Amino acid sequence: MQVSRGSEIFVRPEEAQIGKRVRVRKDHRKTDFRGREGTIAKSWGNPDYPALDVLLDEGYWQLFWYHELEEVSEDDRGTRPRNGATARPSTQDPSPAR
Repeated sequence: MQVSRGSEIFVRPEEAQIGKRVRVRKDHRKTDFRGREGTIAKSWGNPDYPALDVLLDEGYWQLFWYHELEEVSEDDRGTRPRNGATARPSTQDPSPAR
């Protein structure tokens, strides 16, 4: 079972599985990580309080505590900009008018 507050679903220790898609919570202490998405690649330490290596979509690794992350659902993938605000992809044609 996941812990949720509002629309966010936080990763619980027993659900922090390698390969799971996650997003850094919008209340993370480092603002430049807020809202970034990635994939759990490695788990370290105590299984009840794991530290997780996450391969961020920008191509680099970062270590997080499990409680600093939230689960990314298939419906929500890639819909938040870096500042953590919610946005939906545009449905307009990006090609210039002729």
